Amino acid sequence: MTLLTLYLVGALVGAALAFWRPPRLPRYCLLLLIAAVPQLGGLAGIRIPGMFLITASTILIWCLCNRRIGGIPILTLGIVLNLLPMALHGGAMPIHAATLAQIGDAVAPGTLLIGSKDIVVGATPLALLSDWIVIPARIMIVASPGDIIALLGIVCWLLFSHTEEKDQAMMMFRAVSVPLDAHTPLLPGQSARPALTRLALLAAANPTVAESLLSDPLAAASAHPHYAMLLDARDRATLADIRARAQTVGEFLSDLADVVDGRPNWPEAAA
Repeated sequence: MTLLTLYLVGALVGAALAFWRPPRLPRYCLLLLIAAVPQLGGLAGIRIPGMFLITASTILIWCLCNRRIGGIPILTLGIVLNLLPMALHGGAMPIHAATLAQIGDAVAPGTLLIGSKDIVVGATPLALLSDWIVIPARIMIVASPGDIIALLGIVCWLLFSHTEEKDQAMMMFRAVSVPLDAHTPLLPGQSARPALTRLALLAAANPTVAESLLSDPLAAASAHPHYAMLLDARDRATLADIRARAQTVGEFLSDLADVVDGRPNWPEAAA
């Protein structure tokens, strides 16, 4: 029950962090479900030969498919470090009898611990990778180095992977914000002023940006951290001209829309 309690607490803390700062979601999570079935059976005392291979292969495939997500490479390292000693003991994690004695449990070597993934051993070739780290707490916890590394990977994923999507979005919008060359043929419906088009859309979706256009349109253009807009000299002059003419936010947005659409009632379009 100690391991189940630890898993439950970890899941609740992870869910809280994910709700606070949604991380980048991994793919192929069905593989994790397949990998978890043998482990859940092991916690209930059901151990079927060959199931460890299914668990190891599916979870490593999942890690490989999501290797570009922050935290997953660290998680993979922790999993591999756990799988190595488990492979030598039929899919169970070895824990030395002396380690159990430290927390007050006297168990004979060869015993499979019910409600745990562990098997008690007197010796193991990979003792440093087994469960030997005793964490003093209200409920005594024994972990392996792989557990600690895997936990670090999960924390990194929860806290930092969401920034990757922001960076990708910023790179994408910066890539498309390069001013179109005057001789570049336009497709039907394509704006000749892409930066101003994005500013108009951003102002329409965000009242704060719309209200700041009258006071400082250049600051409003860079207000959103995820949608960087590269304004050329013509765009800056246009915004300054619109600000000089407009008296209200509505007028500013209306004139900006005229520029974006290339309507003839705007002086630049008429010229």
